[in-house]
Amino acid sequence: MQKNTRQETYKIVKTRPPKRQGELNFSINSGVFTCSECEKEFEKPWLLKRHSKVHHISNQMATNTVLDEPEQAELIVENTIPDANAFDYSSDEDDSSSIGDEEDNIVDEENDIVDNFFDIEMNSNPVFNAFSDMFSSAAAADEVSMTDDDSEIPEEVFETIGAVNDPTSCYPFRDLQTMILFAFIDGDNDMISQRMLKKILLAMNLIIKIQQETPIGRTFKLPRLDALLNYQARKKSKMPVFPSQRISVPGSNGNAFAHINLPSDHLRFLMANPKKSKLISSMPDRTPNQSICLEQGEKWRTHHLFQQPMHTVNGIDVWFGNIVYLKTNDCSIRFLVESFHTANKNIFARGYLVRAISIVCYGVEVAVTDLRVEQISHVDTTPVERDHYYSISSSLTRLSPAHDFLLFGVHPMKKPMPLSVLPGNVDRDAVFYKVRIVSIILFTDDTSGNRSKQYNPFESWLMRCAALPFKDRNSIANIQFLSTIPKKDGANGMSLLPAIVDDFKKLEKGVKMFSAEDNEYVLVVAPILWIEADTPCHSELCGLLGPATTFPCRRCYIELRRAKDFVKDLSYFCECHERRTREHYVLANSSPGRDTEIPNAPKIGMNTPANEISFRDRSTGRLLELQSFDPEKDTPVEILHTILLGVAKYMVIDLVKVVLKNDTATIARLSEFLTDYTRSTGLSRKFTRNLRHSGSFLGRDFKVLLQILPVILITEFSGNHELDLVIPCFVELGRLCSLVFVRQVTSDFDNYIIRVDNAVKRLIRALFDYDKGTKNELHKAYCTKPKVHYLTHLKEDIIRFGPALNYETEKGEQFNKHIREHLFHTNRQNTSRDVCLKFAKQVALQHVIDGGSWINSSGNREKSGTGIERFIKDNNESLFYYTFFGGSRELKDNNDTGDIEDDAVQNNSFGAFVFKDDPISRPRIGLVSGSVVKFLSIVPRTDNDRNNNYAKAVMTGEHSDVANMNLVCKLDLHIFRNPFYIVNLSKFGSYWFIFNNILFDE
Repeated sequence: MQKNTRQETYKIVKTRPPKRQGELNFSINSGVFTCSECEKEFEKPWLLKRHSKVHHISNQMATNTVLDEPEQAELIVENTIPDANAFDYSSDEDDSSSIGDEEDNIVDEENDIVDNFFDIEMNSNPVFNAFSDMFSSAAAADEVSMTDDDSEIPEEVFETIGAVNDPTSCYPFRDLQTMILFAFIDGDNDMISQRMLKKILLAMNLIIKIQQETPIGRTFKLPRLDALLNYQARKKSKMPVFPSQRISVPGSNGNAFAHINLPSDHLRFLMANPKKSKLISSMPDRTPNQSICLEQGEKWRTHHLFQQPMHTVNGIDVWFGNIVYLKTNDCSIRFLVESFHTANKNIFARGYLVRAISIVCYGVEVAVTDLRVEQISHVDTTPVERDHYYSISSSLTRLSPAHDFLLFGVHPMKKPMPLSVLPGNVDRDAVFYKVRIVSIILFTDDTSGNRSKQYNPFESWLMRCAALPFKDRNSIANIQFLSTIPKKDGANGMSLLPAIVDDFKKLEKGVKMFSAEDNEYVLVVAPILWIEADTPCHSELCGLLGPATTFPCRRCYIELRRAKDFVKDLSYFCECHERRTREHYVLANSSPGRDTEIPNAPKIGMNTPANEISFRDRSTGRLLELQSFDPEKDTPVEILHTILLGVAKYMVIDLVKVVLKNDTATIARLSEFLTDYTRSTGLSRKFTRNLRHSGSFLGRDFKVLLQILPVILITEFSGNHELDLVIPCFVELGRLCSLVFVRQVTSDFDNYIIRVDNAVKRLIRALFDYDKGTKNELHKAYCTKPKVHYLTHLKEDIIRFGPALNYETEKGEQFNKHIREHLFHTNRQNTSRDVCLKFAKQVALQHVIDGGSWINSSGNREKSGTGIERFIKDNNESLFYYTFFGGSRELKDNNDTGDIEDDAVQNNSFGAFVFKDDPISRPRIGLVSGSVVKFLSIVPRTDNDRNNNYAKAVMTGEHSDVANMNLVCKLDLHIFRNPFYIVNLSKFGSYWFIFNNILFDE
């Protein structure tokens, strides 16, 4: 680079001693700075810069420019930017940071320009100098760590900037900062989103505020870029590091490598997080006849790995097998504890009453008893002798196996604490680790590494904690990323299963982790509740051939063939078939060729080789090693792909492209009614798509369409003979969707199960009638499609886990966009590692901000300083989390389930209301009209109304102030047929709410 001879002279001054041996420590940011024109000395480089501009810039310009007009001279003085070659400042510290191979130091012309710009401003503006130092270290990001010194910004510089920031001199910009931000956004072809710009502006504002509030005498510092990007590899960093694991996966070209963030490591961070530790563990909930949380599902209530074996009562840990005294006056009655659970928001102990028959003889009742933990007084520590205990029902008998194991067996989760962590005066045999059950939901899916969402496939695994409430469980902040792997060279998402299974086998036995809730180490047991996936992936997880095979179901051995000669009656498609049990899966997996004979398959009395009934040799057999996973029961029917992208898609395409293919007038009329429905206030989303593009509809499009299409077809097209067969199919599909797209069932759960099962059978009957009655030769029977058959098992999943909306995969698929964005920003050389590292950093940072603790390099547990929490609370905490921690990219809820938000009451909207002073009263349907609610009543329904799944309501003339009412459910009564308002029972959640609260007499 050609140097200008007229440049400032810098003197090398003494600096502090190097921090470590071998470190070069030069400084050009302190000492004396001398002007080459007048030899005046300055303590700061930016003071010298300002002096040169004010007093000597005309001399520099005179050597390069000839001015003809005085006005021109003034203009140039105000707008001149120094030549890039005017100064030759160098930084020894920067030079020392570029240690590495020669090829790593090669830069192109574009980078030369940027470096020249940095050279111009170096040491001339301390604010810019601090930022440029930080960013200039990016080139050494993958090299040996440079010095971790922080860049400093003197507080006087902000005063200097403010002094020259005169609005009149910044025209047309309001001020200099506006000009800089305009240049940042629109200066070149680099793209930046509005969301990222908001993050940058908020970060700048907070940093400037911290600088302004820095006490006099203390130094304001910014970290180097390397300290931010590569802190996990720097020994001096105090940040906790999430330990991503490198694993070997088999491939067609030999073993390859992938990276994974193991579930157990996620749980260590979650358990040590004070904001999440108490939320992710839970015990079974035995509240009868409702399903408002996953803990009330059959699996959580019955599977042995989900049962809570201990609970702390009055400061004492009461365990499985303990005999406890009760707070009663009868000392002859004690209680043998088996487990703990909740019911109606109270904690209960489940076990058996123990009665004293004589001084040395005790009887344990056979009947199970539940009692509130508040009734427990203390633990009986008297040694138990087998000869003194009997089981009693109508008479005394020898101890039953259940009683015997409770009294003399050892629970596998009961682990004694080591002597090293116990006080000297405590009996080791009496102190055990507390147990926390943290059930896990796994999700796997494929995505694309391209922006087009095509080609370059990757398969990923995610996990969530099942105990979280519905809304929190589906929040982006509570979805933990495990791994992603490119689907090539024989490797795919199933290649990660060995590592995942090995980790869960440890978690099923219990892993010791620090609990922020208990402030001590506890035993964490983490069984799998279910695995979410789409239909083909579920088949692969179960080791079966795809859905197109003859025996496609993972639950039973129904035979489905698409040939025209495959003729069955209606009962065949609705009835139960021989079960494909877990034992069958184990048998099929016992031989590499899957040639083991399966007894009683596909029918009773038949023994068939596994490979003839769709079992296939796959690596997913490792899942059978887990006690908590059953391929038959724990791959629930997924309503997004089975209903919306399955049955609904078949029917809509059939309606548009087959039934009404040549009837453009009817399609145009139908489109008009759909457009008119965008004015409805009963739906949170609007249907704006063109029906002719139904082949490209997404799940969210079908969610809106299925809520309005049935009622439109019934009210507007019932006389159209072309639609006589297809309309009942849409009516029954609307009825089923309204039932299953609910978050919870607060009461009468048994009746809800019956209604869901009946709705499935009514839909299959309508589809069967359509298959038999259609005259279209190209029509393929609906009833032989696997996704239609899967609906017959929906009842089983709802009983086992709860409402089907809990295991819809939409949120997991929405999370794919974040994985895809991370893939875009890798160099595609080691994508699995790079994406795992990015998500691992997010987990670690969130953990620190939440006040979690971790083990430092010295082996001691430490946590973040109190100043972090205090600063966030003092600076708009909600905005901070919303902007920096995923709030601005929260996953979209496309399920219009009728759930109520605080701002849900809108003018001209319909809903079900209760009086605030009588919240348990029967809800009434009302129309919000200004400040009042006008009430409607449902008229007695006819058979036609019931068959077509709607009701009619009329105004009663009664009303009440909105302020006196609480909205409990949003309803859709958009269609008006004087004098009736049509109650659309196809709206998600409406059918069950109306029948459970208003039309329960039917």
